[in-house]
Amino acid sequence: MCSLTPKHLAQLFTLLLCSASMYFYWNHLPQNIDAIAPSVAPRAHPLTDLYAQWYGARELLLHHRDPYGDDITRELQAAYYGKDLEPSQADDPSHQQRFAYPLYVVLLLAPTVGMQFHTVQIVFLWLLAAVTALSIPLWARATSLNLSPRGLAIALIVTFTSMPVMQGLGILQLGLLVAALLASAAAATISGHLFLAGALLAIATIKPQMSILVIAWFALWISGDWRTRRSLFFGFAIAISTLVVASELLLHGWVIRFFTALLAYDKHMRTPSLLGVYLRLPEWLIAAAGLLILAIYAWRGRREHANSVSFGFYLALALALTLLVIPTVVQPFNHILLLPAVLLCVLYWKDLRQCNRLFRIMCSITCLVGLLPWLFAAAVTIGLLFGPLRWLLRMWFFPLNASLATPFAAFCILVLLRRVVPLQSTS
Repeated sequence: MCSLTPKHLAQLFTLLLCSASMYFYWNHLPQNIDAIAPSVAPRAHPLTDLYAQWYGARELLLHHRDPYGDDITRELQAAYYGKDLEPSQADDPSHQQRFAYPLYVVLLLAPTVGMQFHTVQIVFLWLLAAVTALSIPLWARATSLNLSPRGLAIALIVTFTSMPVMQGLGILQLGLLVAALLASAAAATISGHLFLAGALLAIATIKPQMSILVIAWFALWISGDWRTRRSLFFGFAIAISTLVVASELLLHGWVIRFFTALLAYDKHMRTPSLLGVYLRLPEWLIAAAGLLILAIYAWRGRREHANSVSFGFYLALALALTLLVIPTVVQPFNHILLLPAVLLCVLYWKDLRQCNRLFRIMCSITCLVGLLPWLFAAAVTIGLLFGPLRWLLRMWFFPLNASLATPFAAFCILVLLRRVVPLQSTS
């Protein structure tokens, strides 16, 4: 085992400093801001994002009530806000807090419906932390990156002190579970367990907006060699059919109810995608453009084997595009999907640095944009230690706002990688 050079020690110290600053920023600074300006301090509701899904599952399985019904929605809003929300009231919270998942999410939550919600929160906190930790080596396998024990430890520290994971764990967001399911599907595909990979992709549709482009990429990849890859399709088709039919037995006509609830949820939230904010285009057109971009980039790689460079590359591209087109513009917890892009950047950093000067400048600028949340978090932390407390009010939202640029940075670095990294098959 080689010893660390002074350069590596300096890099490691900087990395750990930024991680510690981000952790301190996200977990402790809201208390200080709350002391000076309570109206601007972002808070996670103590019931967390999980409560609506758990409550809907409990009412369906134990009391045979429709979780998409208006009565359940009113009860959820009363639990979260103490009142019913009205779309016409501008001062009402934008998050409607209704059951807006596919019904088969209740199958996942079924073992917990007899527990107290406080116990459920503890169980899911550890579950989401465990699957997030497991997803790191799975994504590394999907991107052909061999992580040493030291590299894995660093990756765990950085991941768990990143804004997406800290927010996801804080609000018990099932998106962390979906990201782990996608990572598991990718690793199962590379290992040759295609039927299992298809089943995992089907389960990942509990959040369809997070999984749709990845499933589209897998469908394109299957078409490149139907004879040897068709078991992935059958695994997905059988699993999703089982989930839909089982849900229909629990609640007849749930599909229509789900889409009605989804439309009501979207109408109340009125949250555009990142591309929707900057391009001012309809959401359906943005989603179609995302599919088109993915198809154009991935068409040539559809015939490559799962252990090829192109497989991990186009999977990372599908995930980065997902964050650009799904309507969750102000929520960084979905940015856990950028982990494969980060791993690819680490793997091929030397290739990027060996290009011409203009290309290196473009790569450096792109990576700097991606690092802005960490750098701003360090600046806020240092400012708190050495500056006046009210200075914090002007700087608090800088890291959070800078995180909105991270998906653009990830997409750009993947485009740059596409131009310098040969995407041929590897052993």
